[in-house]
Amino acid sequence: MRFLAPLDVPVGTNQVATLAVERKLKQGRHPDPLDPATPPPDPARWTARERDAFESEEMSAFRRSLLLPGSDDIRASIIDDLATHFQVPRDEVVPRCLEWESWSADEWESAPRETADQILDFHRRTVATAFDVAWYAYLQAERYLYPVSVALARTLLPHRPGASHLDFGSGCGATAAFFAELGYETTLADVSTSLLEFARFRLARRNIPARFVDLNAATIGEQRYDVITAIDVLMLVPDLAKTADDLYRALRPGGILFANFDTRPMTRENAWHLYEDDLPLRYTLHRAGFEPEEKLDGMITRYRRVPRSGPIYVARGLRDRVLLRPSVRQAVRGARRVAQSLTHLPRVRASGHAG
Repeated sequence: MRFLAPLDVPVGTNQVATLAVERKLKQGRHPDPLDPATPPPDPARWTARERDAFESEEMSAFRRSLLLPGSDDIRASIIDDLATHFQVPRDEVVPRCLEWESWSADEWESAPRETADQILDFHRRTVATAFDVAWYAYLQAERYLYPVSVALARTLLPHRPGASHLDFGSGCGATAAFFAELGYETTLADVSTSLLEFARFRLARRNIPARFVDLNAATIGEQRYDVITAIDVLMLVPDLAKTADDLYRALRPGGILFANFDTRPMTRENAWHLYEDDLPLRYTLHRAGFEPEEKLDGMITRYRRVPRSGPIYVARGLRDRVLLRPSVRQAVRGARRVAQSLTHLPRVRASGHAG
């Protein structure tokens, strides 16, 4: 099952634009901060929001949430989580994290993936994704990748202890643990049995209270949450309209959703990314009752739950039919890429379950 659309090719022949296409075709190997060949973080390339996130109290909370009790070493804590839960020799953990993409492609190709049930089977069983997202959290903490969870949390200031948070597509539980550290009552929901079990293991080791929802057997409820994070997950969902409706119903009126659409062209390395064009996906999310409020450096968008009836809702629909038409949007994006190529290319993450 694949939802096809023409590749939105960057304008111009600048090497930066070429690199952007290459990154879409293949997400690639994770960097290792301890490898001498890995370039160190370059603060000169950070955006103002990125710098603010790295230097914030929220980043300190994010780092604390990754540590095992009694440890001050995030890398060692992540390695111990993976080695212990998956019963993998410790010297194999880092190579598995770095080469997660080829491993994940092997998992995808181990069975047919033509139907929604077959795709669901991939997500339920994946192990490679656990190594991917755990290492991704470590790289954010060490300033090698954009700190998505911290940046979005900074838009919620002041934090309200006891507010309810749902991490939809919770992965290894890094975002949920971070929100718990900030004082939220957090819930993890995932269709992946393997990832949910790993997240439960990680949070229990850190004595972090949380609620867990296996989406194969339960729903996320109605008007239960103040904030929902859905990072690097909606492009993996076969029925986005139903999922968007579920998220809308789960949020309280006026609640906040953070979501993104990491759409990619069809390649072996992108096989589990089901869509090539984000415009229909964004239209679907808007029609479900989510109004975009703020884009965070192009990495993720903050949406507010709004009434999905009345003249304002109708007017927004007319707006989206114009602005989200491929021909109009591609022209706008082409202009932006030209401007972007004159500065620098933002770092991108290796996507999957973001947890």
